[in-house]
Amino acid sequence: MTVDAGRRPSLTVASGLLGLSSIASRLATLVVMALLARGAGAEAVGHYGLATLGASLTAAALSFGLVTHLTREVAAGTVPADEVARLHAGRLALFAVATLCAWPFAAAAFVMFFAASLLEQWNETAWVLVRGTAKAWREAAVNGAAGALLVAACALAALHGGLTLDTAAVLVLAAAAVRSLAALAATGAWRVRPGRVAVRDRVRGSLPYFAADLLGLVYFRGDVFVLALFVTAAEVGSYVAAAGIVGPAVQVAAAMGVGALAFAARRGSPNEPTAIYRFFQVAGTAAAGLLLVALPIGVTVLFGTAPEVLSLTAVLALFLALRFANYGLSAILLAAGGAASRLLVLVYCVAGNLLLNLLLDGTYGAAGAAWATVLTELIVAGSMLWFIRDRALVRPVLVGIAMVAAAAAVLVVVGRFGSTPAVLATGALLVVLAAGQARGLLSREARR
Repeated sequence: MTVDAGRRPSLTVASGLLGLSSIASRLATLVVMALLARGAGAEAVGHYGLATLGASLTAAALSFGLVTHLTREVAAGTVPADEVARLHAGRLALFAVATLCAWPFAAAAFVMFFAASLLEQWNETAWVLVRGTAKAWREAAVNGAAGALLVAACALAALHGGLTLDTAAVLVLAAAAVRSLAALAATGAWRVRPGRVAVRDRVRGSLPYFAADLLGLVYFRGDVFVLALFVTAAEVGSYVAAAGIVGPAVQVAAAMGVGALAFAARRGSPNEPTAIYRFFQVAGTAAAGLLLVALPIGVTVLFGTAPEVLSLTAVLALFLALRFANYGLSAILLAAGGAASRLLVLVYCVAGNLLLNLLLDGTYGAAGAAWATVLTELIVAGSMLWFIRDRALVRPVLVGIAMVAAAAAVLVVVGRFGSTPAVLATGALLVVLAAGQARGLLSREARR
């Protein structure tokens, strides 16, 4: 078994397809949760959420950052596809043992949700074989089709007496099994041939990614704990709600970053780091702008009259624009073998975020926490630039930061006349800027 190394998709395809795959998976999950809430109540959704959270933590603990490590190494040609298939089989055995250990201590529905989520995590080692290749579309196609089948099955069950917890668990597990079988067929990972697995080398190579995942969790969750020291539970709740609105878009950006890593590790044109960064800058600016334009209606539908959530989400949208761009820088750094350097970047940003929250939360409350999150991304960008050491990236990064700063100024100044006008004006500005960036990016590509 070999990896298709001859043909390469564009960055838009390699990265964008993973973003679309992430969107499709999250939309399917959202619909299933909504149907489950209608048929079995909020408690059933809670069981589903706890099971998937437990599976995610279990998969992270048993994987040691292996997926990101393999994404780079397979793309770079340093890990053969046969070894990936053997590692994939080994992960299945580990996840099966974890499921059996959970079986005596939880209800059957919980265990089925847990096993289904583990299967989805398991697929990641198979998909590294096609990421960054001409077959990359298969991941988005399989995930999208499996999600659509799951939604259709759950909707059918809801129409015939309501979707119960046990029925939902069976359907989710069946859809996960179909997705895993399709992933095996689409990637060729089912061809497991006897051979050696360099376990020590793989674990050693994966540990920086694993440590980075843990620090990333501290970064994205630690601000809530610091904020809770200074404000009421209600204000913390508003901040968590705002972060929940932005969170799915951040997850899409992370998925696109994985695609960009596979793309960058396979190709070595000196112009590619700049192209990768500009692509993510455009995507982030557009995502933040569209989020802000839709935000007033979205917040009203989800939370009713909630001006605090609206204003906090508007600030975190600026974070989203910067985070997208920084995922591009992260892909560039990791493709160059900078896993240890990225770990240091996360150490700097966690320390900086903690300090900023301690300085701002006491005076400005949840708004201080939101602005601290935005400012932390500047620390990330500066640290990434330092370790990448590519002067060609300095100007695009500074331009991106300047655009976010301009949007922040509009948000603050127009905010004196009300939150909704400020949100809409800022969103419109970012959409216009994204359109201008996209036009310039397409012009550069046409000249190459």
